[in-house]
Amino acid sequence: MGAKRSIVYGYISILAVTLVAVASAFAVAGPLVLGAPPFVTFSLAIVAFVAVLRPVMLVFRLHPSPILQLRDDVVNNAGWMASAAVVLVALPLLFDATTRIKQSIELIQPFYADPGLIQLDHFLFFGHDPWQITHALLGERGTRIIDYVYAGWLLVQIVFTILLIFARDHVFKIRVTLSLQLAWLLMGAGLAVAMASVGPCFVDDFYASDRFAPLMERLQSYEGLLATNAMEYLLSVQGQLAVGGGISAMPSLHVGIAVLILLVVNDYFPRFRAVGVAYVATIYVGSIHLGWHYATDGLVSGIGMLAIWKMTGAWCRWLQTLDKNRVNQADLARNGGR
Repeated sequence: MGAKRSIVYGYISILAVTLVAVASAFAVAGPLVLGAPPFVTFSLAIVAFVAVLRPVMLVFRLHPSPILQLRDDVVNNAGWMASAAVVLVALPLLFDATTRIKQSIELIQPFYADPGLIQLDHFLFFGHDPWQITHALLGERGTRIIDYVYAGWLLVQIVFTILLIFARDHVFKIRVTLSLQLAWLLMGAGLAVAMASVGPCFVDDFYASDRFAPLMERLQSYEGLLATNAMEYLLSVQGQLAVGGGISAMPSLHVGIAVLILLVVNDYFPRFRAVGVAYVATIYVGSIHLGWHYATDGLVSGIGMLAIWKMTGAWCRWLQTLDKNRVNQADLARNGGR
């Protein structure tokens, strides 16, 4: 019996979203340079590691027929391997494509939204900038802890992505993969272009302003912060297609992905819900405290991620109706159309 329609169409939709992202990046910044995109390179490293790991394990365990076992592994896990391959190809290509779009924001329009976002934050926090509140509550030790957690976001997403690639539940894999894709495409690229902004840490550089000079002076007084080192790097490669480059504040993809992780934990691993909530709170506060984002950046991305999660859930439920319709049609045919 062939694969369910919901599964086939689900993985086709994942590839379709990736094609949209790659086409968008091509339109904005030209073709991807093969061999250069860091996420694609990383995915190839994963493939090489997995391809070597299983044979090495069989030999290490002195398996009597390692080649036959490898053949059986492929035959017995063909569907799972195919789904892993789709996600392993689709996600890195999309990550690299949307990163190129983010790096090309200034080619589309100048950064313009910061003054409005600053005033909105000022209004929401009763005449104060949000960072003034966090720094009044957190000292140097708190800042350093948040700095390490925030810097570890990329590692968390990498682990999250690897676990997703090798997940065996197809509905889970399709929904979470689509959610991750749409977060990067719609928020990390689309909304980042529409609401082109640089964030508090770069306002003084792009707007000839000194509004956030006190914040930056305080952060720089804490020697060795990973955040300030990253900011210097981003400024040095701005306008280039550099690894990890691209300046954009609204919305906060860090917060959006943290919210996605919480949503996955809440629906599938509820025992760890408190950990997920704590992680989202730390990333959100860190985005403000370290000067990367305005408070509204995280709020918008959190709401956007909730909407995407609802949308992908509805999509997966609709896909599953295709299987039910197929079964009903088969039953009708067996009963002679009665």
